Amino acid sequence: MLAAAALAGGAGAATPPAAWTTVTTERQAGPVTAVLSIDRRLGKFGSYDYRKLTLVVKNGGKTVFSRSTLCTPERCSPGSQHTLKLQNVWGSSLDEAVVSLYTGGAHCCFQNLIVLPDGARPGRLLFHDWGDPGYRGQAHDGGFDFISADDRFAYAFTSFAGSGLPVQVWTIDPAGKFIDVTASRLDLVRSDAKVWWRAYTSQRGKPDADIRGVLAAWCADEYRLGLQGACTTELSSALAAGYLNGPSIWPRNAAFVAALKKSLGKWSY
Repeated sequence: MLAAAALAGGAGAATPPAAWTTVTTERQAGPVTAVLSIDRRLGKFGSYDYRKLTLVVKNGGKTVFSRSTLCTPERCSPGSQHTLKLQNVWGSSLDEAVVSLYTGGAHCCFQNLIVLPDGARPGRLLFHDWGDPGYRGQAHDGGFDFISADDRFAYAFTSFAGSGLPVQVWTIDPAGKFIDVTASRLDLVRSDAKVWWRAYTSQRGKPDADIRGVLAAWCADEYRLGLQGACTTELSSALAAGYLNGPSIWPRNAAFVAALKKSLGKWSY
């Protein structure tokens, strides 16, 4: 009996899972209140497991949004993060509920869930996946711009570390939709182009340098600025000088030039 009891309680016995606890964040600004809650428990590898990501938004005491099924495998993965704030990101008279999500993992990913508490469709839920760059917010011309970068360039022409991601700017339009307004922020595109040009010229011609990623980002900005000719001229010079070589996992030399121009057209640059 004692031996059986020892075996039952020994090293081979299953460890019961930790209990689920609910973590709640509440924010209020004027008539708008928002409550974000999620269940979590400590997993066997030291990170938290998550479930039941829930958001409730009220305007003047009236519930305009309530959903307890916001978890996805990415949003509620081990290592994910979830924060809530009320901020005017739409330009209405009220603050919106802004949930910021980090899905965990290498080079991935920042997301937002945003609830509009008023307007033609009170309680409308918006979603945007920023990929690795995330965003920084900026008030501009009476509105709010989400300043990010084009994550499609990551790994497209070289390794992630060598990739350049050209600036990309988004806003929420009066209809309550995310729209790309980069073409209206050429001030940011010009500044971004200078960054990638410096990165390119500082590395071109150096042994083992792979400038394909930063040159691609610079070309994207030049296309935005209507300076496609400058990109074409530099690509020709770089090709002749042998600057467009690199690991063969990605297009090299003339194949890189063709792949870049094809991608810029496909991505509406």
